[in-house]
Amino acid sequence: MNLKKITVAASLIIITGLIVSSCYKDKEDLLYPNNCISAADVKGPKYAAVESLINSTCGGGGCHLSGGNEGGFNFDGTCSIINSWSEINNSCVNNSRMPKGSPFNASQKQIITDWVNAGHKYTD
Repeated sequence: MNLKKITVAASLIIITGLIVSSCYKDKEDLLYPNNCISAADVKGPKYAAVESLINSTCGGGGCHLSGGNEGGFNFDGTCSIINSWSEINNSCVNNSRMPKGSPFNASQKQIITDWVNAGHKYTD
């Protein structure tokens, strides 16, 4: 193999790595790509509280549940909630933009904060 072929191959590997790594918003997403939980995982109480909060508040008007994909986010599945932890935290806690028309109160924000601070995993 000549030097030009090696250089091209190395460049393609580096570019591919950069593209793949740029798809992830957070290093934690690398741990939970599409199959974010295993059959052995037990749902933790902090995640359960966040899931319940989302299920009771984020589906109005077809926003993020029951096939709704408002703003590019659908929370019908466990992995979609886990992989969107940062956006959920930013929109609901840090910026108080969500839910539309009725942002979360302090106790609802605390539910999300507690889960995020615990590690924002299914088992937390």
